[in-house]
Amino acid sequence: MNLYAVGKITGCFGVKGFVKIRPSTHSLERLKLLREVFVGVSTDSAIPAVVEEVIVNRQQVLIKLKDIDNKTSAENFIGQFMFIDEKELKQPTVGSFFIHEIIGCEVWLKEGGLAGKIVDVYKMPAQDVWVLEKNGKQFLIPAVKEFVKVVDMKKRKIIIDVIEGLIEE
Repeated sequence: MNLYAVGKITGCFGVKGFVKIRPSTHSLERLKLLREVFVGVSTDSAIPAVVEEVIVNRQQVLIKLKDIDNKTSAENFIGQFMFIDEKELKQPTVGSFFIHEIIGCEVWLKEGGLAGKIVDVYKMPAQDVWVLEKNGKQFLIPAVKEFVKVVDMKKRKIIIDVIEGLIEE
């Protein structure tokens, strides 16, 4: 079974055992359809859990898992990830990608030269921001067509055109 993260548990809400989720999906409404998830620090340690209720308001997602009935129980899950089975994945729209597809891609400058590797993706209200790492330094690249010129998933290669100062040596 292949598992994919849909969010990270960042805290608790209320006294009934709801957990706060930082989503790693474009569609917050999609999270309302969750019925079974896997929770753990990694896919190897994830255990199945039944979803009782999902509340999506603004950018906050609250999820109530079966048998997690109080704040103390819910606190044990802070920092863990919520995964879904591969068969539950909803394919991204054309020009969009799963976070796990972007992480690890090499990034090249339009004029040539390796810029680094994508090590993380931040979901922001306006657009995603890719974390580019080069020589131990990290740089934030907005995932917009003004900067991102080519995304080749088969070669795991991204070509960017950046403004001066965005990536410094």
